[in-house]
Amino acid sequence: MQHLLPLPMEIFLQYGLALFWTITYILIIFRGFQDRTCGMPLPALCANITWEFLFAFVMPFHPLQMIVSLVWFLLDCLILFQYVHYSKKAYPPRTLLPVVFSLLVVALLLHVGMVIEFHDQEGKYTAFGINLMMSILFIALPFKQGMKGQSLYIAYYKMIGTLCASVLCYSLYPDSFLLTIMGVLVTIADLVYIGVVHRVSVVAQGQVPIQHTLNK
Repeated sequence: MQHLLPLPMEIFLQYGLALFWTITYILIIFRGFQDRTCGMPLPALCANITWEFLFAFVMPFHPLQMIVSLVWFLLDCLILFQYVHYSKKAYPPRTLLPVVFSLLVVALLLHVGMVIEFHDQEGKYTAFGINLMMSILFIALPFKQGMKGQSLYIAYYKMIGTLCASVLCYSLYPDSFLLTIMGVLVTIADLVYIGVVHRVSVVAQGQVPIQHTLNK
């Protein structure tokens, strides 16, 4: 571990990461209740909630991170409730609940396997892997459900929170090509997501014909 940035800047990035991602979760929950949907893709949600469970209850590596992980875990539990509650009309409970439970188990096992394989007691590789998967899956959401569960505020706060994490991670692990490339890819995907949400929101407001927007 290195420290390319001064300690006050690293602390600022840590608090920025915690703050902006917490705001993102709250906005997703608020918009989900407003639109009666879930604003997070299920695979990303299952990966998130199991990571937070692992590093809040099983393998906490820092008191502050444990508190933040616990807060995120509780917020993700609420988002998971939204997914199950609002998906009951589309999927029967006898199918939906086993699928959700299976994804949670698979995600938890993969996290544990990555921690052991990469000797990653801080969960940084899995965290950035989740972020990359989430950013890619978020791009598809507006095409599937329009602006239901989505907003530009969610897109911007998500990008800022992840950008704080990427800069901080590069400061601490500048020699890790894998972490660096994942940080860059997440930032690119977040910018694409912002662009997609902006275009879909413009179409939803009736400012541009949908065919014209998609052709571009």
